[in-house]
Amino acid sequence: MRTDSRAGIAAVVAVGVALALTACSDDGEDTDDAATTTAPTAADRLEQAHTTLTDAGSVHMVLEGINLPESAVILTAEGSGTMEPPAFDGTITAKVGGVQADVPTIAMDEKLYVKLPFSPVFIETTPEELNVPDPARLFAMEDGLADLLTMTESAEFGEQSRAGEEILLQITGTVPGDAVVDLLHVGDREQDFDIAYGLVEENWEVRTVRITGPFYPPDDATYEVTIDQYGEPVTVTAP
Repeated sequence: MRTDSRAGIAAVVAVGVALALTACSDDGEDTDDAATTTAPTAADRLEQAHTTLTDAGSVHMVLEGINLPESAVILTAEGSGTMEPPAFDGTITAKVGGVQADVPTIAMDEKLYVKLPFSPVFIETTPEELNVPDPARLFAMEDGLADLLTMTESAEFGEQSRAGEEILLQITGTVPGDAVVDLLHVGDREQDFDIAYGLVEENWEVRTVRITGPFYPPDDATYEVTIDQYGEPVTVTAP
């Protein structure tokens, strides 16, 4: 009887030890899994927004200058465009001969078709001839606005804000002056520009891009772009 009792006790102890080891093993795996799971960084979210934007193929943009000096030529722009090939169809508010005017503009194939004040037809020209930015470049998948998302340095999360029914997550950072000047045709190439994005948390669309810096040295100015209508059909043709 004593032998059987001892054997039974030993069996119970063995089962208990096995269960304890299994529990410890499971706890270790959970801990390891938790340790290897990290939250997305601000750079990760910008990469996600870049993919969402370039996958859209077409969007609607509004560009607005803020705190611009009297010497500024391009004040605002609004239109829709495609990314492949880069093209824009909309209206640019600019100073033409010192007079502010709304200029219907089509940009494609590195050409501009503009209807200047008092002109009944579109005139074909180039950004170089007018010494203005190419609005089609804003939509380009490479060297366009989308590229700023992936070249942003020191990206950090900011605050949340509400824009209508959407919740936007702010991400701030800096972008090189070269990229900004190539895109907007104005600014100091030698200095970095501050940039702030507003990303829609539901789908990671980039809704706003706010660029601040030495556009017109020595003073700072701001250009803000609002982007929406992702993927809606857009056709741009020369007039």
